[in-house]
Amino acid sequence: MSGSIKCLFFSEFHTTAGPKVTYQFPESFPLKEAFDLAHEYIITKPQLYDRLMTVTVMDYVIMGCPRGITDKKYDRNTLIFNFGFVFDKDCDTVPFESVVRKLGATFRIYELENGFLSDNVRRGKLPGILAQMFNELNHHGMCSITIDDVNILNLKITPMIPSPPPVCHHQVPIFVCSASDVEATKVDLTLQQIVPYIDGFNHILKISQESDVDVGIVSLCVQHLYVYGYIKLISIFQYCNIYVPTPNIRRLLEDATLQTSCLEYVAIPGCRPKLKEVFQLYCSLEPGLTIKDLCNRHEPSKLGVDERHLIQFGLTHDLVHHCKKYPTLLRTDEPMDSTLQPLAEYLDGLHDYDEICCALGWCSNCDLEVIYHPDRLVSPDSRQHCGEL
Repeated sequence: MSGSIKCLFFSEFHTTAGPKVTYQFPESFPLKEAFDLAHEYIITKPQLYDRLMTVTVMDYVIMGCPRGITDKKYDRNTLIFNFGFVFDKDCDTVPFESVVRKLGATFRIYELENGFLSDNVRRGKLPGILAQMFNELNHHGMCSITIDDVNILNLKITPMIPSPPPVCHHQVPIFVCSASDVEATKVDLTLQQIVPYIDGFNHILKISQESDVDVGIVSLCVQHLYVYGYIKLISIFQYCNIYVPTPNIRRLLEDATLQTSCLEYVAIPGCRPKLKEVFQLYCSLEPGLTIKDLCNRHEPSKLGVDERHLIQFGLTHDLVHHCKKYPTLLRTDEPMDSTLQPLAEYLDGLHDYDEICCALGWCSNCDLEVIYHPDRLVSPDSRQHCGEL
């Protein structure tokens, strides 16, 4: 939000000059032409009083909420005014809507109580008020302004918090913040129970089982942590998984801060891996190559690299992508082993291996590879264990 407001102004309807800008800050801002083009939406007809108005004109967006007070003491029996906010046309103005509404409504009350806007002495404070609002809202996102001996104007920009994504039972939460930030999340008793089990490897269902907290509550807590930027959601790590590098992998060669974070994170305790070797491991990932194959071929442990942390770091920084599989049952005319009936509802091409294995609870991704074979379906009892959930 820093520096989002380009100009603040107070406008009114003058009995002889018509709609005009009485005060603005900064005074050097070229507001006149834009105001002349948009004044019908700033100083409006009575039908539009108290309505939030946003208009794009030239290279700017002007937002205001026109107000009107009817009384015989005013010229033409009406006082019409508006506080306008000017932004660049590509600025997200939604967080400022409540501020614009409150500002106009508050000064309407001041006018009704003590004639603040119609008294030349009192309204003389407006330039200073606009300047303080401009500086404090742009730098701090809030302001507290003393209007007179009894009134203080408090305004605060409220950023829009995005709706949290749905959290599935097979997703794995991983912290992406500092240890002190993690400690701050433990003020909630439920979070105190589940935070010790958020290690970047346990999926939601397993966290629920280990912490003895209902899975729905765990999902809700993880949603909150995600919205506030404490965690990211990644896929379950298994040695039979396949990953490929993304175009972002080049950042590892360009960003010194990312390089330091990566080497610290992927290192086996007591080892200092080299950037060149870590980068080569990432670039060695390819379609058809499992993590087990990668370990057999390159032996990351001898390079001082923990392969599980290597993948974790790659996923959280979008350096690697997990190639998932979505099985589909093509031959529905053949009878299925009764022990495999629960599997059938997931073989529609919409559920990946992680989701299926987590939902069924008795197999890993590799087990599913054995069970779900192009030529046959075998019972769980005959599977070969290849991984762990």
